[in-house]
Amino acid sequence: MNLKMSSTLNQQSNVNWTAIFYGTMLAIIATIILMAIGGTVMYYTVFNDRMIPVIGLGILFFSVFSGGLISARKAGRLGWLHGLGVGLVFLLLTIIFNIFVPGGIFGFAVFKKVVAALIGGSLGGIWGVGQ
Repeated sequence: MNLKMSSTLNQQSNVNWTAIFYGTMLAIIATIILMAIGGTVMYYTVFNDRMIPVIGLGILFFSVFSGGLISARKAGRLGWLHGLGVGLVFLLLTIIFNIFVPGGIFGFAVFKKVVAALIGGSLGGIWGVGQ
């Protein structure tokens, strides 16, 4: 007697977690590089200190946008969802980093950073699938 167990629940997941992982890693690398460049420029030039939060928010947005774009290209579908996933994972890692590092990197204006990460990731994902 040959009994085969078959499952009709063999559905593919809509989310490509590998693509989100790659996008998040790109976002982290881009953030580190852009922060190093920005810090070097600010150190060696006369700079208005009021611009630091704006530049930080721009770096966050650009990094997560790039990560969402790469994630969506790798997934090939549901760009907004993969970009949003990159934004959420990036924020989660930022919060964890903030807990373990004194002074952290979140500071004030958390809402602006959350919105920038989520919108940046989603827009990057939409653009990544559209290309």
